[in-house]
Amino acid sequence: MSVVAARVPSDRVLRLCAWSLAAMLAGCHGHPPAQATATAAQARLDVDGEIQWRGAWPCADCDGIDAQLVLRRAGDRKRYSLAETYRTGDEGARFVETGSWQREGSLLRLRGDGASTRVYALLADGRLQARGAHGEPLPDIVDAPMLPVSATETR
Repeated sequence: MSVVAARVPSDRVLRLCAWSLAAMLAGCHGHPPAQATATAAQARLDVDGEIQWRGAWPCADCDGIDAQLVLRRAGDRKRYSLAETYRTGDEGARFVETGSWQREGSLLRLRGDGASTRVYALLADGRLQARGAHGEPLPDIVDAPMLPVSATETR
């Protein structure tokens, strides 16, 4: 009688399967279930790779602001780029900020290379919401969170 040992998949394989399932469900229903997206977004912050969020905000002196945040992790090196486009008529002014990021519980703290600091809360459904310097909610933009749109894992 022979005994066959079962092979347990690694955490990396399980995360990849979760992302694949979320992508398949997104194709079937137009968007992934909130819980699958949240779990995947939170897990992505703990592994080497890249995750991207997008959002749009109202603007007092323009037609609106489109934002794209990309977090990259390679070992202990954690970098980000934040591109903001201020829409004005048919044109727009694009500003790109880069720096390092840290996760502090459910908060992400971005420290720009030019000494700026931004704080975002990682919400339970995977969205990012801008916060004050100490993590407090900002009432003006509560309804404008950034949505997770893509993620890749590097080996």
